[in-house]
Amino acid sequence: MQTHGCMQKFALSICLVVFLQVLPAFCRAEPIKLGCDLRYWYPFTYEEQGKPKGMHVDIVKKALESLGYQIEMITLPRKRCIISAQNGEIDGIISIAFHPDLDKFLEFPPDVAQTKESNYRIMQIDQVVITHMDNPYEFEGDIRSLPAPVRIPRGESLLADLEKAGLKVEEANSDKQNFGKLIRDKNGVIITSSMIAENMDLDPAFKGKFKINPTPLVSESYHLAFSTKTRLSPVEKERIWREIARWRDDYVFMLQVYAQY
Repeated sequence: MQTHGCMQKFALSICLVVFLQVLPAFCRAEPIKLGCDLRYWYPFTYEEQGKPKGMHVDIVKKALESLGYQIEMITLPRKRCIISAQNGEIDGIISIAFHPDLDKFLEFPPDVAQTKESNYRIMQIDQVVITHMDNPYEFEGDIRSLPAPVRIPRGESLLADLEKAGLKVEEANSDKQNFGKLIRDKNGVIITSSMIAENMDLDPAFKGKFKINPTPLVSESYHLAFSTKTRLSPVEKERIWREIARWRDDYVFMLQVYAQY
């Protein structure tokens, strides 16, 4: 009889642990606090009237709200976002590509190291090489051939790979600054997304003055990465990543997101 009572208590303890792991998000008192890069990375992430905006923000917000979470989003410079996550001041970072150097204090979806296109990504983005219209250089896949300076937005995880290849890199707060320098100096290259490059070609200041090389430098999955110090359980993190993937693959929802930008 005593053994039976012990078994009941043990089973009850197991049920309690499982229940706490899958406790509905709306029962939590504190919101999930997420950092978003301050730089103007339209239409993916940017700041408008002090608040994070953009396609990646919309997807993450939809996923979390559909799971019942309360959310607090703040904009910070990318490096400050990473430091805040490292210190446990925020629960995660919206829209960041995986790099082994970040793996010590950021948790990415489980498949990031095994595939070029993660199933749990917010979006897949091609990074392309931009040159001045008068520059005969053509990128054919060798990163070491990129002419200096290589201009990228500040805080990109791609920086480590470029520096490892021995390239002279210049960081700027926005893609628009990089395009301004390229048009002014007529040398070097810009690394940015194909969508941003196409949007820049609509700007009269840059239209017809640069080339988009057809061979992408790299195609990267951008994620919601969690701080290793977040209070969220492994079960919750996986559920959030799966929910992000569900909305990303929702055709009607994504049409609505694209229509805003």
